Amino acid sequence: MYSIRSALVTAALSALLVAGNASAAPRLNADAAMTKLAMAASPMKAVALEKLYADRTWKWKTGGGFFSTDRKRFVGWAGRGVGRSYGEGRWYATDAGKLCLQAIWSGLDGSGAATKCFLHREKNGVIYQKPSLGGKWYVFRNNPGKSDDEARKLVKGDRVSNDVSRIKATRR
Repeated sequence: MYSIRSALVTAALSALLVAGNASAAPRLNADAAMTKLAMAASPMKAVALEKLYADRTWKWKTGGGFFSTDRKRFVGWAGRGVGRSYGEGRWYATDAGKLCLQAIWSGLDGSGAATKCFLHREKNGVIYQKPSLGGKWYVFRNNPGKSDDEARKLVKGDRVSNDVSRIKATRR
């Protein structure tokens, strides 16, 4: 599940990095500016992150994850067609602005534990987010909000458990 896709993505990204890109310099300047804005913001407190994510589904391009308040249970799915996988575990937030998902992900080629964390910083109602390992800072929620804010993909309720049940049923 992970190793082949990961190798392909890594190879593709490496090829792009080696080949270079004419628009890389402006993008680097924009990344540096975004990083500067994010670092000027304060890490979000755990209680604020819990309020933002609790009892909501984060809709992804192919899948989503639900952050339950019931024992901080996490359930999610990702992928397309027969390559879909599902994860079940827990989530937690820290006062350092970190939100983490710890889950056992299962797919056609087996299962394994994975932890994915995101850093959050806030200033004047603007929330910045980035993966804790690698990745770049971006605006998660503007103030005032915009139609393309990633935070708009956090919707009330559990929108994934039925899909996870269907995926599990196809694996029995």
